[in-house]
Amino acid sequence: MPHPKDFFAVNAHDLRGFLDVLQCLYSLWLSAPKPPTREIRDRSAESSLSVAFPLVTPAYRLQATEDVRDASVVFGSSAAVPYDTIHDAFLAHVGMPTELVAIVDHGGDSMTYRELERLSGRLSAWLRSNGVGQGARVFLLIERSIAQIVAILAVLRAGAAYLSISESPFATLVPVAVLPHDSAYIIYTSGTTGRPKGVIVSHSNVCNLLCLSPGNLGIRPGTRVSQLLNVAFDMCAWEILGCLMNGGTLHLRGPHRQDWINVLKTVDVVISTPSILEQHDPADYPNIRVVATAGEPCPQSLADRWAQRAIPTPNNAVYILDAEMRPVPRGMPGIMWAGGRGVCMGYLNRPDLTRDKFLRDPFLVQGGMMYNTGDIGKLQEGGQLIHLGRVDDQVKIKGFRVELDGVTAAVRACPGIESACALLIGQDLWAFYSPTCVPTEEIRTTVVASQPYYAVPCKYHALSVMPLTT
Repeated sequence: MPHPKDFFAVNAHDLRGFLDVLQCLYSLWLSAPKPPTREIRDRSAESSLSVAFPLVTPAYRLQATEDVRDASVVFGSSAAVPYDTIHDAFLAHVGMPTELVAIVDHGGDSMTYRELERLSGRLSAWLRSNGVGQGARVFLLIERSIAQIVAILAVLRAGAAYLSISESPFATLVPVAVLPHDSAYIIYTSGTTGRPKGVIVSHSNVCNLLCLSPGNLGIRPGTRVSQLLNVAFDMCAWEILGCLMNGGTLHLRGPHRQDWINVLKTVDVVISTPSILEQHDPADYPNIRVVATAGEPCPQSLADRWAQRAIPTPNNAVYILDAEMRPVPRGMPGIMWAGGRGVCMGYLNRPDLTRDKFLRDPFLVQGGMMYNTGDIGKLQEGGQLIHLGRVDDQVKIKGFRVELDGVTAAVRACPGIESACALLIGQDLWAFYSPTCVPTEEIRTTVVASQPYYAVPCKYHALSVMPLTT
């Protein structure tokens, strides 16, 4: 039986799971002479093994299901959310005895919470008088500024949802629709098929994440928070709303690189993507005490540079399931499904896609929905989640399955490489990297040392600057 070279380095928890699988297979083979079949392919060879059974014992499956139901939330404890809407959380900080500064722009202009409440309230009243209310959607075409923040709060206070298209490439592709009453905002993504997808995010989703620790990132009245990201990017809402719902002061960056540096040297809390953080040295910003990152895979080396540990958010769950929606054996990889109050409302005007990705959560007693993240992972003993890659990043090269994330990591491991990306273009595996000064042969030598021959890129292309998600 072929196996990974480091198989016997697994811990006892993973080994028990593997033994459960073997026990189940042997007993089923002996008891069923002509079982129905489904194909499971060995990742290390083209030979296939046909089985038709759940690969865990009935006792383990019952225990795994009960464990999920008993825990209710796999990674975060249950907690009461103090506010029902985003603007309720914001208004709670308006009447505080100390006059709090809400926003500071890159030119030094500022606005207090009282001023922001007054202006957003006036604009909200005007919107309502013109028929904008629950279920409506308001397009915001405003550059990064204090006025943009005023408009966002005004729309929310009117009961509508906002869609900021000031920097979105999908502005002309957005269909008109009436939204559910709890909708707060819509974020568009290109999607794996190239067709834009509008994700509807509710007040409940936002309040559960941003009003509770650790999702609120320890933001308190007076905490200085960065606003660096493109307003069309989903993490931008974490910056803006997470700050104003907890009494922080939002610092808006300007258009130039020095503006980014000025903000980073000022704030206490930074929310950004890994590729942006890679360009900066934590030692240059001793003022920063909290960093939150998402949107891209985060290399372990980057995480080690910026932070020591991460804490799960309350009222949320992560399940590791097989293709038949059953808990997988201990330590075995499966598809990661997200459950709990953080699951959003689905895709705008895409009921087909919503049905595929959002299913009723069978593990939570109180019900709800769960979402197929498309990630592959496993749970270690003690509940630690290990991310193994993406379902859609797995490709076939010369008949072998290859994880592009693994090839990317191998290229990035070469000394001198700052950014890398592996792509399958046609039948060729390409490696894109920066900076340009690293010789191709050095990169290839590094990759060959850790990857099988079929996972070694045949073409290399140096980039002066790696395109980033902002």
